[in-house]
Parts: sequence; structure tokens; C-alpha cells
Amino acid sequence: MNSKAIGVVMRLMNVRLSITFLLSLVFALSPKSFPQAKPESKLGAQADRYLAPYLEMKDFSGVVFLARDGKILLSKGYGMSNYEHRVPNTPQTRFHIASISKTFTAAAIAILQKKGLLSFDDKLSKFIPDYPDGDVIKLEHLLTHSAGIPDYWNLPDVGKIKMSHSTLEELVAWLKTKSLDFSPGTRNQYSNSGYTLLAYIIEKASKQTYEEFLREQIFEPLGMKDTGSFFHEPLILNRASGYDPWIGPMGLINAPYYSRSLLVGSGSLYSTAEDLYRWYQAIRNKRLFGLDSLAHPYGWGERKYFGRRLIEQNGRDPGFASCLSAYLEDDLCVIVLSNIESEAVARIKQDMTAMILGEAYETPQIRSPVPVAPKLLDEYEGRYEVSPDFVLTVEREDKHLFLKGGEGPYLPLEPLSDKKFFYKQLYVSIIFERDASGKVTRLLWDGKFLCKKIDLSEDRK
Repeated sequence: MNSKAIGVVMRLMNVRLSITFLLSLVFALSPKSFPQAKPESKLGAQADRYLAPYLEMKDFSGVVFLARDGKILLSKGYGMSNYEHRVPNTPQTRFHIASISKTFTAAAIAILQKKGLLSFDDKLSKFIPDYPDGDVIKLEHLLTHSAGIPDYWNLPDVGKIKMSHSTLEELVAWLKTKSLDFSPGTRNQYSNSGYTLLAYIIEKASKQTYEEFLREQIFEPLGMKDTGSFFHEPLILNRASGYDPWIGPMGLINAPYYSRSLLVGSGSLYSTAEDLYRWYQAIRNKRLFGLDSLAHPYGWGERKYFGRRLIEQNGRDPGFASCLSAYLEDDLCVIVLSNIESEAVARIKQDMTAMILGEAYETPQIRSPVPVAPKLLDEYEGRYEVSPDFVLTVEREDKHLFLKGGEGPYLPLEPLSDKKFFYKQLYVSIIFERDASGKVTRLLWDGKFLCKKIDLSEDRK
């Protein structure tokens, strides 16, 4: 498996963006819900039919929000905000948006730069004098994932760190003990840790907490009244409960606990589809700063789908998945928020875009799990090497196989045949392969990447 593919798998496994200025001002003064698209609209009915299989298979539960040319085409909740209490999702439901938070962290840095309180060329040592190699790491490097600072999800002691509350100071002290993965500026490698450091820098430069700065400089001016920090302790009205794919009649399990204090700067926010549309409008209309004046759309990824340019950011964490796609030139905004951690969200946002643009898309088919002999399941148990530093573990429990990677939890594999399984969390197929003697020697991930079997698992860690 090449280094780019390894990085993608490791990042996915470990964790678990025109209307007028006046209208934006109205939202800020009176943050009521947007007018809803007519439920009988052709696009609404088309979306309902398309999403039905995802809902039936418990691959998706959340909100879809589509807008073009300043008009809302669809704003609708699907599934349940809380399955135990049967509370439906609505456009006002608050979801953990995970890495979409990075767009706000990067915007905060851009605002501070505009205020003259820092520069993208500033060295990390200006704010953290004793940070190793801080005199060669620029803020630009942190923003573009080119600083070489290892992603905290890939660090061996993250399991201990994530189970207790940590301050930004404590997280920075922890990261100081880690060696760089490469020399700053020599390549790119996704790093949540870099955005942890940016949150710390925001606090140092502004003399406010990260949360206070975002609230006063971004959320309040834009009328984003339903956006804030996603922590377990506070009572958050209309908060969606998070679920992971599971076995049994419900097909879901409550997402495991860990302290989201680890995520400050990199993935710590919650929001609603309507608030994220306000964020999209602010970016497009240059309310706070001009994205096109920057060397790079910091916090966003540049893409090209259907021959059209866009910026987007995805988020995924145990219990949640999200996507915000901003086609700024076309004034097209696609938002998908889910309280089931499944990469079905990525397919949904792409197919919803296709619907709007009149492009081809495929309606998902209902999967039909099949029983697999226990003897075969036993043969599939083991450890499979993605890279020397990253291993997938497959274990059998009763009549089911479970897979985990890194510090992530064990989640079920859905059997589609005697050797082919479906990993709903990441929406990929997994095929177990044998050598000429019939021994299971590797697995094929998503039809693309081969992972060699290296030993049998003995203990679930």
C-alpha cells in the first residue's frame, strides 16, 4: 500500500461551506429558521426515494440541506436525533461536526491576521518559545498540514489522553514530547495536532479562550446561535445522540465516550445545517475576510466534481459524520449531517449534488447479510498490517466478526458472502484472501489495498 493510501486508511480508522448582506444582517439580529423548501417539491420527493435505503439499513440518520442561488431547495431531517426516546431529526438539530471545525479555526487565524495580531509567516516559537523546531514551523505550515507534527490519533499514548479532560496547555505540553514526522514544508500529512496548536495560538494572540473568540468574532456576528463547543458535560438543547453501526434489530449502538477536550481546534464544535448555511453565505459574501485573498483556503480542501470547482470539509467522529460542500462560483451549498458514524454521508452529498445538477447517480441497493460458518470466521481472525506502524485487528465474537484499527473501537463486519464483508463505518468492502494452500493470508480493503495477515489476535485490547 502506498504512503498516501496508508495515510487515508490510518486517518479514517483512528477516529472516529448569494444572498445579500442585508439578509445576513437580518439573520444576525433574528436568528430564526430559514423558510423551508416545499415538501412536495420534485427534488424533495427524489431525495426521499434516494435516502430510503440508507435509512432502512441504518446507514444514515440526520439532516440534508441543499441551496442554490440563494434559494433553499431542501432542508429536512431524517431518522432520529435520539433512537431511545424516538426524537426525530430536524433542520434545527445540533450535530457534532468534527473536522468541519477546522474551517472556523482557520478563519479565526485569518481574522487575527487581518487585525494585525499575527501573520501566517509567524514562527510557532513566537507563541510557544520552547516548542521543538518551533523556529522553523510557520503558522502556514500548521494551517496546510505541512508542519510535520504527528497527528495525535496516531500517537501510541492517545488512548490514555483521550479518556480524561485536558487543557490546551496540557495538550501542547504533550505534543512537545513528540518528534516531527518530516521537516516542515517538505510535504503534506493530515494532522489534527497542528490545529490543536492553532487553537492555542488563537488564545495567546487574542487573550481570549478559543470558544470566546469564535463566539464573539464569528458566531454572534453571523447569527449562528446554534453553534458551540461539543462537550459531554453541558446541557445542549436539541443535541443529537451519536451512534455507531452495530448488530441486532436496531443495527446501532451508543457511541463510546471519550473527552472531546482533545479535539479543541481540530474538531470540537457542534452546529446545525441552518447555521452552517449561514457560514457558507458568510464565506461566499466575504463577511469576515476574503477567502480569495489568502494563499490557500485554509481549513478547507479544494476539489473538482462534475467539472465544477468547490471547497469542502468533512467531519467524522464516533457517533457522527458530516460534510459541507461549497461551490462558491455556482452559489451551490450541500450540507449533510448524520448522527450515525458512516461514510455513507460522502456518497449522499455527492449524489445530492448530482440531483441538483442533473448528473447521473445511483440509488443505493439494500444489502442482504448472509450467515457465515463459525469455522470460517475463526480463520479470518487475526492482525492485518496496513503499514509497519498501523495494524487492523479482526476478532470473532459469537457469530460475528468485528474490526478495529488503532485506538478505535471494535465495530461489526456485515457478511455479504463467505469471504466478503462490509464495513459500514467507512463504507468499504473487505474480502479475505487465501494462498494456494487455502490459508487466509491477507485482506483486500475496498477492492484496492492489500493488507498482509501477520499473526492471530489473542487479546482484545
